[in-house]
Amino acid sequence: MKHITAIPSIVLLLLLSAGSAFADKNVSLADNAALRYWSAFSALQDSAITDEQARELNAILDGTAPYDDSKYKDLLEKNRLALEIMARATSLSNCDWGLDYGAEDVPVEYARKALVLGRLNVLYAFHLFIAGDKDGGVRTLAAGLRFSHDVANGGSLFATLIAKDLLVNHLRAIAGALHLEQLSAAQRARLQEAVTRLGGGLDWRTAAKLDLEGLRNHYERDSVASTALNRIISSYVAALDDQSKLPTLDEAIHSAPQQLANLIPNAKRVLEQKQDLSNTLLQTRSLLQ
Repeated sequence: MKHITAIPSIVLLLLLSAGSAFADKNVSLADNAALRYWSAFSALQDSAITDEQARELNAILDGTAPYDDSKYKDLLEKNRLALEIMARATSLSNCDWGLDYGAEDVPVEYARKALVLGRLNVLYAFHLFIAGDKDGGVRTLAAGLRFSHDVANGGSLFATLIAKDLLVNHLRAIAGALHLEQLSAAQRARLQEAVTRLGGGLDWRTAAKLDLEGLRNHYERDSVASTALNRIISSYVAALDDQSKLPTLDEAIHSAPQQLANLIPNAKRVLEQKQDLSNTLLQTRSLLQ
């Protein structure tokens, strides 16, 4: 995270396409968390971060370095409005980013901005705990879990991987709070409820299928590539459910035209990320019992 940048003009296009989708579903725009999240993104304050600061920040979020409030409290204060807007939005049950997978290029800028906001949220929780506001820290982490999960809604593997990164950071922050803070029964219960809501984690299968199905337009006039893509899609989805089917997927990719094969996301790495989230969820749930 080197820069927290202003909201791009692509937002208008997303809002317009989202509005059409919501009209079909009879969903009120005011009830869509995604639009509130966009408001939070627009409230982010631009702040340049050096390479050294970026490394320090990643170490804090990874749990390998202590949080120094003196370094981040000013940044957090400037972005408190954005964090509060995000937290309020997590109370809404519906989150639809209005993505159009029929388009040539599906926007992913929202996911990049979500990564910035989500990481700031973890730091904000640390800040609140240091200030002695345990209720605020717990509330912030619970909201962050919901936001992180919403980031992956209807999105690509890119958005899902960002959601996974944010979830793991929040779950580790919860583990740290349980270890370092004397949380009340009510505070622990709130965190437990937030973690329980995550269920099994993220929908990796749907995200992968969306990405791979999006390649069809490029090969609709190439029967060989189209046939290979059909095989890859079914094998890829199966492998995400059962790692033992990775060799079948590998064979399908290797036998496909090279141009197509080069576009297929590395399933082994996706499975590693999926397993990392599952392990972190299990560890956090165990701590909360």
